[in-house]
Amino acid sequence: MSRGEISAEGRTGAAARSLFLGLLFWSIGVQVNEIIASLGLVITGLTVAVIWLKEPESRRLGGGIPRWWPLALFLAWAIVAPALAGRLPTATGLARAIDWLLIPFAAYAVGALPERHRKSIALAGAAVFLLSCALAALQHSGLWPGPSTFERLSWMRIPFYRVYEPVPGADGQFMGGGLLFHRLKFAHVGGLTVLAFLTLGLADWQRLRSLWLAASAVGFLSVLAFPYARAASVALVLSASFALALSGLKNQRARVAAIALAAVTLGAITAYRPLRERFLYGLTSTGSGDRKEILSTGFRAVAEYPIAGVGLGQFRPSYFGSASTPQNVIDNPGKAHNEFLSIAAEIGIPGLALFLLLLGWLARSFNPRQPLGAFGLSALAFFCIVSLAHDPLIHAPFSMALSLAFGAASARTPMSRR
Repeated sequence: MSRGEISAEGRTGAAARSLFLGLLFWSIGVQVNEIIASLGLVITGLTVAVIWLKEPESRRLGGGIPRWWPLALFLAWAIVAPALAGRLPTATGLARAIDWLLIPFAAYAVGALPERHRKSIALAGAAVFLLSCALAALQHSGLWPGPSTFERLSWMRIPFYRVYEPVPGADGQFMGGGLLFHRLKFAHVGGLTVLAFLTLGLADWQRLRSLWLAASAVGFLSVLAFPYARAASVALVLSASFALALSGLKNQRARVAAIALAAVTLGAITAYRPLRERFLYGLTSTGSGDRKEILSTGFRAVAEYPIAGVGLGQFRPSYFGSASTPQNVIDNPGKAHNEFLSIAAEIGIPGLALFLLLLGWLARSFNPRQPLGAFGLSALAFFCIVSLAHDPLIHAPFSMALSLAFGAASARTPMSRR
């Protein structure tokens, strides 16, 4: 095989090293810091772009450019339609749109890498994830160093202060954020990571079933217990059960594990009041910081700009408050507390329709009888459930993690053809 040639075993030489480095930074960065993830995303994107320019036939590992027409339609509308209406995207809004553009690039990169490189990336990701879970446990239990410890690191703009938010009604307990130092970022990215290792374990990939399943189990309990994220807890239980059910189509162990997961979760919810409350109110407005008022600002934005929206990254509750809107809603730096409503506010109802078309197309393209397909479907389910009560795409680590997840689930690898 000549240097740089594509084969069933992947790509060799400098291209393989670059793809490996890019995916490594990407997969680790979403668990640590968005700068690291962005570096990995850029390396991956540029490497794949160069390969595609030099070898157009290699695009088949990414599924072929024409195959991604729903993604192209969504991004074209999201960027162009509001701009034509005079509402240009913010830099952050444009960056989050580019994350979706990188899905085909991730699909190619994952498919082109040799199996041993994918294993190394997965092992590194598991190590970082378990470390993040351990830090979240320390933060949650109050064993984490005090705020003054990190004053000298303020220049890094890492939200160290977020892990000192107390859990309501639980003295001495705090909302852990792991290496991301943000409870929702940790819960949302952690949820995707749990699903990835769960499906790898059920597939017995690289004969490391015990390791993958152990990482998924530790992560599952960590997301439920430490960040105190109601919607993420509900979403993870449902999507993990869904992943087990999909794997159970051909795996007796998965069917048994699904029953065990349901029994353990039901027992924990019944016995532990804070967890029970999270599940009862996780997707409602109860105890969620004036969520109804925040939602109403999103509906006003859609009513005022129904076609092209206000522009990517341009929606804020403060822009569409009324005389009766509480001050804490006006001060809220987030969006509508519902990802689908926020998307409609920023790119209009047609843009939301194209986004839903893209999600449906992705769901249809993932094969539930293959490990990567099962992961893609469960990740999509997790995203949709969380999006009913949050705007997870506002967080760069989750946005980049989701594009990597969908790209990996779309890759054409020996594993995906099992």
